[in-house]
Amino acid sequence: MLDKKKTSACLLISGLAMIANAQEHDSIFMESQHLKEIQVTAKSKARKLLEQAYTLSVIDLTKAYTSNPTLNKMLNNVTSVRVREEGGVGSSYTFSMNGFSGNQVKFFLDGIPMDNFGSSFNLATLSSNIADRIEVYKGVLPVYLGGDALGGAVNIVSRVNANYLDASYSVGSFGTHKISLNSAYTNLKSGFTLRTNAFYNYSKNDYKILAPIVDLSTGLNTGDRWVKRFNDRYNSAGVRIETGIVNKSWANYLLLGLIASENHKQIQTGATMDAVYGNVKQRSFSIIPSIRYRKADLFIPGLDLSVYTTYNIVNTHNIDTAAVNYNWLGEKAVSASRGEGYLTNAAIHERQWQGNVKLNYLIDEHQNLTLNHILTSMRRKSDDSEHKDYIMNNIPQTLTKNITGLGYQVRFNHWNANIFSKLYFLSTSSHKLFDQFLSTEHYEKVKAHQHNIGYGTAFTYFLLQGLQVKASFEQAYRMPEANELFGDGFIQKSNTDLRPENSKNLNIGMNYDRQLGNHHIMAEASYIYRYTKDFIYKGVNLTSDPTTAYQNVGKAITNGIEGSLLYEFRNDIHLGFNITYQDIKDKQKTETTANTYVGGGTADNITYGQRIPNIPYFFFNGDASWNFHDLFAKGNTLTVEYGCDYVYKYYLSFPGLGRTTSKKYIPTQFSHNASLTYQMAEGRYSIGLECSNLTNQKLYDNYRLQKPGRAFMMKFRIYLSKM
Repeated sequence: MLDKKKTSACLLISGLAMIANAQEHDSIFMESQHLKEIQVTAKSKARKLLEQAYTLSVIDLTKAYTSNPTLNKMLNNVTSVRVREEGGVGSSYTFSMNGFSGNQVKFFLDGIPMDNFGSSFNLATLSSNIADRIEVYKGVLPVYLGGDALGGAVNIVSRVNANYLDASYSVGSFGTHKISLNSAYTNLKSGFTLRTNAFYNYSKNDYKILAPIVDLSTGLNTGDRWVKRFNDRYNSAGVRIETGIVNKSWANYLLLGLIASENHKQIQTGATMDAVYGNVKQRSFSIIPSIRYRKADLFIPGLDLSVYTTYNIVNTHNIDTAAVNYNWLGEKAVSASRGEGYLTNAAIHERQWQGNVKLNYLIDEHQNLTLNHILTSMRRKSDDSEHKDYIMNNIPQTLTKNITGLGYQVRFNHWNANIFSKLYFLSTSSHKLFDQFLSTEHYEKVKAHQHNIGYGTAFTYFLLQGLQVKASFEQAYRMPEANELFGDGFIQKSNTDLRPENSKNLNIGMNYDRQLGNHHIMAEASYIYRYTKDFIYKGVNLTSDPTTAYQNVGKAITNGIEGSLLYEFRNDIHLGFNITYQDIKDKQKTETTANTYVGGGTADNITYGQRIPNIPYFFFNGDASWNFHDLFAKGNTLTVEYGCDYVYKYYLSFPGLGRTTSKKYIPTQFSHNASLTYQMAEGRYSIGLECSNLTNQKLYDNYRLQKPGRAFMMKFRIYLSKM
């Protein structure tokens, strides 16, 4: 009799695991089931995700609520991932994974693409307190995420607590203040729910840098000096509200949402520190209404319908009108022309519809089928009052994408597999400049239509208890995004000739995860291969007033290895380490040119076989923490944490071009961070002190833009929860 009960329990848990894997991650599942006198405990959500065939990492953010990092900084602890910032709080950043960066990696919030949420609502402005976890997919993506990611995706999963209040305030170096408020109220009888996430960030960003000083009277460089940044103030604020009904017979949830955010940003420098500005600034405002609906067992058992739609309103204003020149000492001189970098007073208006429909059918306890379609339609206009005769003022540029995915999953005790296909459709309408600098210079309207078929598969098998092997392959496509095609109206220039990327992605890996009494050990190793055509990368024009633009590389091949190791003893000690090496080379033997001043033709590619520039290729990081429980009082815990980050040097341009002694490069960097956090009353209250860049190293990411030196932050937090 007992064996039958055990068998039934196993079948039930297997079915629940299938359903959990097929549903959206923001669903609330019971972590244990009681079958009369037998209690069976289910695996954690993170563990279920890691047991899938996809190559992914899961960051448990519940352990970071008492610390200071934003979401983008948390991602730097993941193998193969680099988040490269241009400066301090609120600065632009680039996300890189397995050599893919920018729009090649997609970001989702509860499965909703964040492609056009605006610069005021992104990973750099959001506190870790907003979410339950971050899912980092490397290579192949689940069909339900949709999107045309080329090299992976990041899915931020919101907290699902029914009733709670989480408020925090941080204050620190360089005039930095951060406020975060997250709350939820749910009436379990009526099903009414209200969820709120709000934030405010402010910083002077007046940290010291070692900068080249130019004598404004002669224009000569007088050498490098340590100076304070003086035109880098940043503030942003935002709120996300969702309200509606949950747990009804006609809907698992029906939620109306609104995101409103705004930022004000002074711009201190151009693409490199050779350019310095004193009056350039940018403002951005976003308002995004949304509707989300989900119904399980629609018409028939096992059929799950999910629908969402958003309308993104994003306005950006770039201002550079002063007739002055600045140097890094803050000195200024009257200029014969207006505009420190590029004379502009441009308002950029972006409007975007996003819609997604997903059907998931649970065929039986071992199989499910998913159909997903996502529509994105964006319209962009700009108006520059400083260039009233500019022919492109108020001329709309449009981009429309349709992506349909169909996936099948089969799952058994020791193995599971996925197979899928995707259809990609892209239509764009823009204007291109012809015959530049000639008397016949003019703009012409250009339209483009692209369609492709992608496919892939992922497989995993458990060799032994806790020992898992994974393999996945995908033929992926990514269409150029609006910001890559049309530019940002300031430092980043447009390139309407960008071609879609396509890549063959292979991941092979093995991981070991065991709980041995009080000891938890997890080790992982992976090999990646990417064969990418028309690889899109962000290049820099290294002139006296540097600009950036996206460009195609005909072929690029990536070979990479990565590994990680984790050890935990009870809830007392945590040790972690990960390492990444990725070799990304230009494999285009010849180049074909057309419509140039000297005609067209085919020539040898002088960068063939060289490493793609401006991408870090060897880096590692480690972290350690110790918890001292019941310190000073029962229920109080002191946590001591340490982290380090190493990046080997890499060149800004192709390494084989020019003299090595004169080439610009990002130097080797090794930085350290440390923190102390004291939690009281079982975590209801906490105070934390963090020191970043403990040894005050000179740190750079993009184009040698220096990041802050040693900085201190203190965080106060209160957390109240009603079960």
